[in-house]
Amino acid sequence: MKDISGSSRLGRPLHLALRFCCLAASALALSQCATDYTLVTDKPEESLRRETFGYRKWVKPESEPNVVVIGIHGFCGAAIDYENLGKRMLKEQPKTAVYAYEVRGQGKDPLKERRGDIDDPQEWYKDLTRFTEMVREKHPKAKVIWFGESMGALIASHTYRLNAAEGKRPPCDALVLSSPVVKFRDDFPQWKKDLVRQMANVAPMARLSLETLAGGQEVQMTHDTIHSEQAETNSWHIDKHTLRLLVTLGELIDGMPDCAKTFAVPTLVLHGDKDFFSRTEDVKDFFGNIPDKKTRQMKLYPDSYHLLMYDKKKEQVITDVERWISALPKKKK
Repeated sequence: MKDISGSSRLGRPLHLALRFCCLAASALALSQCATDYTLVTDKPEESLRRETFGYRKWVKPESEPNVVVIGIHGFCGAAIDYENLGKRMLKEQPKTAVYAYEVRGQGKDPLKERRGDIDDPQEWYKDLTRFTEMVREKHPKAKVIWFGESMGALIASHTYRLNAAEGKRPPCDALVLSSPVVKFRDDFPQWKKDLVRQMANVAPMARLSLETLAGGQEVQMTHDTIHSEQAETNSWHIDKHTLRLLVTLGELIDGMPDCAKTFAVPTLVLHGDKDFFSRTEDVKDFFGNIPDKKTRQMKLYPDSYHLLMYDKKKEQVITDVERWISALPKKKK
């Protein structure tokens, strides 16, 4: 009699192994976000030092997207902050891709000595412009949406304004600004701003923590986390930033109302009512500066803090973004 017991014992592990390989292959196809790529931030004809920055992408395999979201992360953030949005788009809107790059001067800058510092904000604008050019080359038929979170919203807004000032066509087809810091809090005294500026003139490379700037007050980022706790969980967290970077951010914040006046593309503004950095009234005033009332939209989340895509209402926030993207007019051929 033929003994089949051996084949039975071997057959089941083999079947499980094959099944695992299939599952692993499927997971890999949807996890391009886990792979780090590089971006050259200067053009060959320019006499600048060539540098590479990591970026992540969430793109459905073998699918040509008709929309690409470019994520610009915030202060002490990283490209991985767009993972929740990227995964949702892969699942619900496979024709929408998400790209997010590591911002110069933040925790994944390839030059460690530059982390927590910025020499000139023009470098931020150039990086976003060149990254957008790269994405358009990869997906020439896709509508491009800039999605800036917090400091990333400052970078997106000022880059857009710069293009408008130079009489160029809009650099993106739509804007999403999540938790934009549009004005200094009323309880942040003018003397403290002036002191930081004076100190930066004397010692621009001196560093301060956000907690020191906030007078020791805990900075709540979500229901469950405060800013100082991020150092314990995020390898890219920066404890202290240079005075010149903090002054630069202050100048960008002051310029946000004027940026809004230049927006000529559909714009979505997201804000949590418990945001430490911006009052709801100030964000509403900023939103009111956007000229086209028909293409602007604002979503308020009464019980949410600064990091909306990771707070308790994150599913609702991402759903709102998804629906807004779906309702955008198709790109003209």
